[in-house]
Amino acid sequence: MPIGDSVTEQNKKTIRRVFEEFVNQGVFSVVDEIYREDMVDHQPLPGAPEGRPGVKYTIAGLRAGFPDLHVTIEDMSAHGDYVVIHNTWRGTHLGEILGMAPTGRSIESRGVVVWRLADGLIAERWGIDVESNMLAQLGMRRLHRGGRPGRAAGLETLAGPSAVPVVNILSIAPGRTDRWRELQAELAGPRLAEYEASRRRAGIVRESFWLRQAGAEFVVHYVEARDPAAAGRRLRDSAAPFDCWLRAAAHEVYGADPWAMLAEGPAAAAGHAWTLPVELAPVGQP
Repeated sequence: MPIGDSVTEQNKKTIRRVFEEFVNQGVFSVVDEIYREDMVDHQPLPGAPEGRPGVKYTIAGLRAGFPDLHVTIEDMSAHGDYVVIHNTWRGTHLGEILGMAPTGRSIESRGVVVWRLADGLIAERWGIDVESNMLAQLGMRRLHRGGRPGRAAGLETLAGPSAVPVVNILSIAPGRTDRWRELQAELAGPRLAEYEASRRRAGIVRESFWLRQAGAEFVVHYVEARDPAAAGRRLRDSAAPFDCWLRAAAHEVYGADPWAMLAEGPAAAAGHAWTLPVELAPVGQP
């Protein structure tokens, strides 16, 4: 590590190399330098092998389909061994990808990626609507069924609203981890119907809470909405009994209101996760 660089700053430099050298320039030898051999990519292209070969397979497939593929990092934050980025993918569909013939379409896709590093090397990757948004613009969608959890099994025709992803990092108050787990169980169980109705009112399409550990416990709060800030304002200001209860419970766990943070705009994307069915997705939210 260069003198004067903290671990988090070095981790951020490593993730920049993923895009600046590997994805954008096609320097595949970088993978052997910055990824662990047993690296786990939770959202590879269908058919990708495990470890480093799978990383190369996925990017090779994307670069074959989009020869001018270029990724811009819009924002980056580091938390212990984790790095979170918001990025924009651009390219032109000039080659075959996943059996689809070239369409000549230019795409622009925004997404969030969460990375975990171990001893300076990339150990895990969670892509949240990154490559899948690109494929969606070609009329394809990932399916998540069968196989190892988090691995994509195939593609299907896509129909549904476009949504903007936002990630915030929430610190769990000391001694509140068990309460966090209880809250996730309540949202996924007895209060699920109220929770779903609340998210629909707010205009949220998907929301997830992932518990991570990196010295201290924290939660990755991921939201997709047509207008995340507007959704955050609706939840922050809502007088509905369920919304008031959930804000109070969140303050108990995090010492903050996650939806007030959302209302302020994009940050720096497991417990309960909820996705609105496509046929029920909100349309024309104000």
